[in-house]
Amino acid sequence: MPLNLSQPKRKNAISLTPLIDVVFILLLFFMLTSSFVPWRIVDTPLSVASDAQTPPQEKDNLILTLKQNDDQVWVDGQAVSFSDQSRFQTLVTDHNEGVFIIKAEDGVTLQTLMHLADRLKLNGANTVSIANAFAMPEAE
Repeated sequence: MPLNLSQPKRKNAISLTPLIDVVFILLLFFMLTSSFVPWRIVDTPLSVASDAQTPPQEKDNLILTLKQNDDQVWVDGQAVSFSDQSRFQTLVTDHNEGVFIIKAEDGVTLQTLMHLADRLKLNGANTVSIANAFAMPEAE
């Protein structure tokens, strides 16, 4: 009688290591692609055009025009660089009783507009307004 020395076959156990690796990779992917901080919204309500005449106290208003994203603002036909601290200080002290109206042309980013508003506020401007391009009359 021949001797049977072969051992009985064991069932291969399913390894959970690859499954756990895949789960952790998916968890890492979803954690890195999701956003946990809610988006901050900048509320910029635009005024509506009216037929009422402007009150006389608004003659000290200063219109600042942003034409491009080149860190320059146009005031009374002259370009003023954002880095010109003394010019901004002079503008603010000369027109601080009025409103600083920022008018942005097409293509100007919100970042540039807010940079100008921050520059005015840092120099002491009391009232800064963003003009609606459709409702604002052209400066004469």
